[in-house]
Amino acid sequence: MKKRILALVMIVTLMSVLATIGCSTPAPAPAPAPAPTPAPAAPEKVITWKMQSGFVTGDPWYMVADAVANRINTASGGRLVLDLYAAGAIVPGYEETEGLRTGAIDMTQTANAASMHLDTAFGLLEQMPGCMTNVQLKYWYTAGEGAALATEMYEPYGITFLGPWLAAPEDFAYTNFPLETLSDVKKLKMRTAGPGGEILTRMGAATVFMPGGELYESMQRGVINAFEYGSADNAWDMGFQEVMDYLYISLTRAPSDGGYLGVRTEAFNALPDDLKEIVKLAAESSLDVYYNGAIVKAAVALQDIKDYGVSVQPLPKEIEDAFVAEAEAFFNEKKSKEGTYYGRVVESMRAFKVLCEAQGIY
Repeated sequence: MKKRILALVMIVTLMSVLATIGCSTPAPAPAPAPAPTPAPAAPEKVITWKMQSGFVTGDPWYMVADAVANRINTASGGRLVLDLYAAGAIVPGYEETEGLRTGAIDMTQTANAASMHLDTAFGLLEQMPGCMTNVQLKYWYTAGEGAALATEMYEPYGITFLGPWLAAPEDFAYTNFPLETLSDVKKLKMRTAGPGGEILTRMGAATVFMPGGELYESMQRGVINAFEYGSADNAWDMGFQEVMDYLYISLTRAPSDGGYLGVRTEAFNALPDDLKEIVKLAAESSLDVYYNGAIVKAAVALQDIKDYGVSVQPLPKEIEDAFVAEAEAFFNEKKSKEGTYYGRVVESMRAFKVLCEAQGIY
């Protein structure tokens, strides 16, 4: 009996101990060490470029540079800042290509003609008389060989070609006498320049170059009897309707116009990949930034000029056909005399014009 009572006491005691253990509160775990305070992030480096346009702020073509600079500044989130300057602010106007080569500027929007001291073929990249229209030129760059050829031409000079920009083609001529037959070309005392002027000289015209600011008075005084100065909106803004009697339209002498966007290769290569892409996309998106508005503006100005009393006419076909034939002969001769790229650009443009017109693209 005593043994049974002892066993029962032991069981009760054991159960009491187990209950006490099960109900006890466990010791709290040690508090974790505080996380280290992160060091403040270093501010991202801001890259600043100097960009000079080939045009002054009052020139409508300056708007191309302004649009490109604003788009890059915004899209880069302030990581790449373009300080934009007008022509002449850092390097003389039309010497922007040399400014890129020397490092005086990092980027430009100017005319390819500003590079003709390096190779005369550069002048063809925006305008080849007797050849492609603006529409055809645009697609020569984006679908044909244009961008690749321009890139190849600028590369040896430490310049990265970003893309073209378009301006309105020029009216053929503003005159104070009618052009009716081919013989009338020999009566021209015309302000013009470049290959178009050389071709007219070969056709018997007397040509001379003078600044735009001298044209109004020169027409009044009879120093010249004809001139060209861009598209109809340029002529209207300058008041030239007051000194011309005839305006002749033809996409032959200056069928296209524009220029290029370029950057110093060393500066471009130093950019991170995402900023390179932003620069390229901003340039590509600006191809038509001026020409889109110019199409409408020139049409309005053309009607204003008509309403003023100027006779607006297409160039007579006899003269137009003769100009195109003379232009073909002119460029055939130039191909054999000029540098490596000249013939390649001429033949590439001619071939792409044929390709376009076979599909009705003019």
